Amino acid sequence: MSRRRSTRLTVALVGSVGVIFAVGAATASASPSAALHGGTTIAAQVTGERSGQICRITAPGVDMPWRPVGSDGRVALDTGPVRGGRHEARVVCADPRLGDASVRTIGREEDVFTGHWAPAYEFLHHRHLEMLTPRG
Repeated sequence: MSRRRSTRLTVALVGSVGVIFAVGAATASASPSAALHGGTTIAAQVTGERSGQICRITAPGVDMPWRPVGSDGRVALDTGPVRGGRHEARVVCADPRLGDASVRTIGREEDVFTGHWAPAYEFLHHRHLEMLTPRG
């Protein structure tokens, strides 16, 4: 192999490794996430959010106050007692300095079950047996 061809292969290899690292760094950037779950209340754990933001759980018939995100980027949310059944809940966060214009959904809207039978309904829902769970 000539020296010139060897140099080209080395440059190509180093360039492709650089591209792989750049793509990996771009896709590994932290984005906020939320884990919702039911029970007697609707609760969520938000991670990866910027400190100073405020978050809350929204769902039809649920009125929850905003909670500040801690310096570690986490906040635990709990609605308090809500009526039993299925709730289409989501977590929203905002910048308190910008107001309503900065409100955005963290994660996605999820069906969450509350009440006495919540663990059984959650089990059925996660196994795609929604036809056995109550509507609304």
